[in-house]
Amino acid sequence: MSLINVCTRIFAASQQHPERLALSIPRMQGLQYLDEESIQYGELSERCAQMQCALNKLGLVVGDRVLILARPHIQTYILMLSLLSLGLVPVLIDRGMSRERILASIRVSRAKITIGDRAILRLWWFFPPLWQLPRYGLDGACVGIKDLRPLLSKTAETPDCLLLPPDAHGLITFTSGSTGNPKGADRTHQSLIEQHLAIRAHWPDRNDDIDSPCFPVLVLHNLCCGISTMMPRVDLAAPAQVNARQVMTQWRNSGITRIAAAPAFMANICQVALASRQQFPHIRSLAIGGSTLPYELAVNLDMIFPNAEIMLVYGSTEAEPIAEILLLELRLHWQRYAGHLVGVPAAGTEVRIVDPDANLENENAVDKASVTGDDVGEILVSGNHVLHGYVDNVAANQESKIPRARGDVWHRTGDAGFFDPEGRLWLVGRIKDALWIDNERVYTFAPEKECDALGGVTRSAILQYQQKIFLILEAPVCPDKAILMAILRKHGIPYAQLAIIQSMPVDGRHNSKIDRAALIKTLAKKQLRTEALL
Repeated sequence: MSLINVCTRIFAASQQHPERLALSIPRMQGLQYLDEESIQYGELSERCAQMQCALNKLGLVVGDRVLILARPHIQTYILMLSLLSLGLVPVLIDRGMSRERILASIRVSRAKITIGDRAILRLWWFFPPLWQLPRYGLDGACVGIKDLRPLLSKTAETPDCLLLPPDAHGLITFTSGSTGNPKGADRTHQSLIEQHLAIRAHWPDRNDDIDSPCFPVLVLHNLCCGISTMMPRVDLAAPAQVNARQVMTQWRNSGITRIAAAPAFMANICQVALASRQQFPHIRSLAIGGSTLPYELAVNLDMIFPNAEIMLVYGSTEAEPIAEILLLELRLHWQRYAGHLVGVPAAGTEVRIVDPDANLENENAVDKASVTGDDVGEILVSGNHVLHGYVDNVAANQESKIPRARGDVWHRTGDAGFFDPEGRLWLVGRIKDALWIDNERVYTFAPEKECDALGGVTRSAILQYQQKIFLILEAPVCPDKAILMAILRKHGIPYAQLAIIQSMPVDGRHNSKIDRAALIKTLAKKQLRTEALL
């Protein structure tokens, strides 16, 4: 068994080109850009060595988990790399989660210590799971918080990099979820390397690339590639609220060559760019992920980025990437079938469609439950880059992971879809969000996609609550009800309650997926005014 550590690639890049920009991160005050901090690869390596000296004084041992409560900034990434390289395990919690979910995630994280920004940690008293943890501030001390800075070495230059078994915990991430116990994705050192290789295979980089990603975890991939990262000038806790002109100025003046972003962020950029007739011909590559693409964005993207290869990526925390498709092909086949086209499986990725009601207790059961042709079923994904499990969560692993004889797993995505005759994957909805009509599942992506295309409609959601079906539209005024009803009946939905709202709740991570659980809560509280649509 070969011993590995994901940081060997990053520290090798630091030796190969120490003067190259590694990372530039803006300092934001809400939506307002203040300034930014930057670091070259050589200095990044040195500061990791200095941080390692501090960590070695905290009494931690290999495998201990360290909860990081900090915004994405240079010192946050230095801390993360220092932990990984010493065999310690950073634990990250999505800032977009509710307070209750954050509390639950801290409780189940089994962290031995927490390190972070003083502005966040000073609120420790309001989070009981933090009471028993030693707390250290990256930027100073306050009541109940010790200052980490005096522990840093001023002379260390070369970081250590402990080689570990491939299945050693690397990074644990708790991301948004609305039901059940929080699930900490177990990104082992092997899986971190495999995801890096998988991303690089479907989205190759050049030596002179400067990437501007909206996804903080993607920075680790870029550092493994040895390319430069300039984070966009936006509050990453609310990417849809981007000051588009601010970011476009950054892209134009900073030599950015490629971008990775979610649809909501990019839709805001495109709207302003089109209105001001701006283009970015110097951008060579653009990857959109985190949600399906609205048609308006699919139509406009290459008008703003005329020389870029534009790609839609379908993936998840547990499996990134799963499938991919170039923008031109997506537009060409936009209406060919019902649902959202997400393309062919990425290289090294195996995708299987199975009966969603089957008992998938083992690999043989998966084979027996597999559907044929263009039948709809649950999407399963397998490959070296697919995470094997969640930490300390037997129930989640039993529900979502099916071990394979060759050593990897089938991961149940919870998405429903089918393959077209050309082998392209289409999404039709989430299994748990399907409507039950006459004892059959009716998936919602196809009718929602048609409703979204109506003039004035920004987003639509079709859901079922207490045996009633609701069509909820984000729109300034109600569209023609006869057209709405025709769309529903076309897709096997005979009736619905209609509600018009001004703002659709969305996920806290990318601001791109509809938060259906929040809509259900609103319906439960009878806070939506509805009318029958027959």
